[in-house]
Amino acid sequence: MALPVHARSVKKIVIDATGLSEINNTSHVCESFRPTMAQLRRYFSRAYPVDHYWRPKKFYSPCYATGTVEFSDGNSAAWSVSSSGLAEVVWSIKGRTIVFYPSNGWHDPFAGMYDDEGV
Repeated sequence: MALPVHARSVKKIVIDATGLSEINNTSHVCESFRPTMAQLRRYFSRAYPVDHYWRPKKFYSPCYATGTVEFSDGNSAAWSVSSSGLAEVVWSIKGRTIVFYPSNGWHDPFAGMYDDEGV
């Protein structure tokens, strides 16, 4: 018998930085990636775990933002979310998870350039 799973709600979001770039010559493009608190709250309430290969192979974007998140169940994590909708979540209790949510509402300078077939 399967037990119901309930999504945990976001208790607190802190944005440390937005508009960052992993590649020097794209920093001017990435400046426009500025997700809001509301967008990130929605994102972390709906993002789901995906395989680690998605970042380098399917949804790589050099644009990212960083911060921390605290959930209603007491778990907290540092995060780095890319404009593509992929994020690395590093849990305070150890471990990391790659999560994804495509309908995030923020401006993605690289929209339409991902290998998202079959997603």
